[in-house]
Amino acid sequence: MGEQIGTEIIGHFVGFNGRSLLKLPTPLQFLLEPVVTRRRKAKPNRKEADAMVGTVEKPIGHQYALAMLDGGASKVRALALEAGTQLTMDAFLRVQDEEPVPAFLHSALCAMSLPTKRPKDDTQPIVREDGKYALAINPRPILQTVDGKPVLRSLGVPFGAYPRVALIYLLSQAVTKRSRDVYLGRNFTEWMRRLGYQTVSYGPRGTANLMREQVDRLLACEWQIRWEGNNSGDSAFAVRDVKISNEYAGSLDRNGAFAREIRMSEQFYAHLVDHAVPLNEVAIRELKGTPTALDLYTYLAYRLPRISGSRVQVISWEQLAKHLGNNADSKRFRQTVRETMQLVSAVYPNADVDFSGRTVLLRASPAPLERKLVGAHLRVLGKPSADKAPRSSVLNAHSSKIDAAGEQDEPCVAFPSGSLQFGRREQIFRTVGLEKGAPWCVDAMAGAFRAGFPGIEVPRTDKEWLRVWEAFVVSYARRRATTANG
Repeated sequence: MGEQIGTEIIGHFVGFNGRSLLKLPTPLQFLLEPVVTRRRKAKPNRKEADAMVGTVEKPIGHQYALAMLDGGASKVRALALEAGTQLTMDAFLRVQDEEPVPAFLHSALCAMSLPTKRPKDDTQPIVREDGKYALAINPRPILQTVDGKPVLRSLGVPFGAYPRVALIYLLSQAVTKRSRDVYLGRNFTEWMRRLGYQTVSYGPRGTANLMREQVDRLLACEWQIRWEGNNSGDSAFAVRDVKISNEYAGSLDRNGAFAREIRMSEQFYAHLVDHAVPLNEVAIRELKGTPTALDLYTYLAYRLPRISGSRVQVISWEQLAKHLGNNADSKRFRQTVRETMQLVSAVYPNADVDFSGRTVLLRASPAPLERKLVGAHLRVLGKPSADKAPRSSVLNAHSSKIDAAGEQDEPCVAFPSGSLQFGRREQIFRTVGLEKGAPWCVDAMAGAFRAGFPGIEVPRTDKEWLRVWEAFVVSYARRRATTANG
């Protein structure tokens, strides 16, 4: 995470579906330049500078969101034209235009990240610890054939963007398909294209070899995860010395052919299902070129929806650096985060976070799968606003109709998007999940329901949604219990 995002060049972004998305031919620091930096002002004196702490311009994604609420896409384009931020505008509009696609990552990997660069000694374990969190990734030696002879050696720890992209894909497939068996493709090229790399090269520094190396590192490691729980009802847990896949021996199987399918270890899969954090694949496409943006996005996606009510959580920059595995000096790290947030805010404008001051301020925000722009930081200036931001786009967008007799007709709406942990409407569905689906994760069940229910796109009354949701939850819990006992 310690790299300078302002000088980092991100090549060609491509989504899981193979569509070409973004190309950055110039440094991000210029492309992500906030609107206000175009108008040079006199340098404030020290007293003025101290008074300005915490009052700098919103990240460009938040500015786009306000423009969208005030005047639609045309106003967003006008703002981007003024600011010279075509990159972030394209990312923002794509996320707003496309339906969210559920993706998932283990909560421990959202809270604590992989290295962004190759460590000086990549054979040593990665250890992340901060208070109640602990993560260890140990690069265990594996048996390989070198010049016809068996050799035991460590591949090293995974680092950079490639293992992050591969990991999100593998875990997302396992959660959405409800299976430990994750299909990759007929060959490595096909799998690379499923990940979104249209041009697959096989030279020494080609995309295929770089991805192969990182996937081999990722799946050869043993993982330890510890979480001591918190005051919001999360129970403590510990996972020791497990692999993502016990049956994976490298990108090539024992016969030298591509391993088309990976079977996730049962222990890791069971833990993943209970601790999967929902992400938006559409946003992942826009960020996949740099590990820094992916880390910040997944951290906020995990942390912000867990904040309750109107509370403001304050953490130090040192705490944030620990979570993101950063060892850079404080000033450089803060600048990196602030610059990275420009792009992250474009794909997650609902993230209500303030990186402008001497501490980091985190506020309750909808999960990334929430499509509608909501939140106190996204209020249109000059227009009246409610005391609280709506926590559900469905509840806010579909108001009930009142007939001539004054009776309220129940509207047909979509199934709730995003996390079921927040919102009045979502609470009803969450209660059913907790009562009928225990001990399984409610949000994981909701993700499986959205992915597998054939009529998920058809609007229904909440009464009808609750009926089919309860039936699904009961069936889901029964299947999981049978699998666990079998």
